[in-house]
Amino acid sequence: MKLFSKNLLIALGLLIMAPLTANAATVHLDAKTNTSSNAVELNLKAGTYSISPFKDDTYTAWNAWGKVQGCSADGTGCSKGWVNNYSFTTPSGTTHIITSDTGRYETADLALLNALGATFTLLSDATVQFFINDSNYGDNIGGMSLNVSAVPIPAAAFLFAPALLGFMGLRRRAQKTVA
Repeated sequence: MKLFSKNLLIALGLLIMAPLTANAATVHLDAKTNTSSNAVELNLKAGTYSISPFKDDTYTAWNAWGKVQGCSADGTGCSKGWVNNYSFTTPSGTTHIITSDTGRYETADLALLNALGATFTLLSDATVQFFINDSNYGDNIGGMSLNVSAVPIPAAAFLFAPALLGFMGLRRRAQKTVA
């Protein structure tokens, strides 16, 4: 009987923890084609998500001019160069433009080094759109690779509620004893 209850508790724990595993998706944004009217769409469940730019074989950063010029000796402050910004639109209709600064860099790797991630929360299941926000896409080269992953709820959150209920029960018992 004890073995049965132990296995039952393990199964119950796995059932509770299964939805907590972080789901991840990779989004590749081509700076020429993934415009606001041709965004990459992800259907996501309600929850909190993090976006992290990363380097892979597809994209590192993008260049809005197709060339690099006017850079300082350290590869920053270019008049034309590689940029690291990307945009996403949540169901509320709000467009979020994520950029580390208004910097333009001599190399795509330097732009990626200065790229920022983002976090957003969906209150219900929804489609989120990711795109490059530029006005003239014809001379763009490169793109951004983003990792979009669910932020897992800590397992401790599930232990907090029963503990709180237990303390409330102890308090009630103490109040009955005093009265």
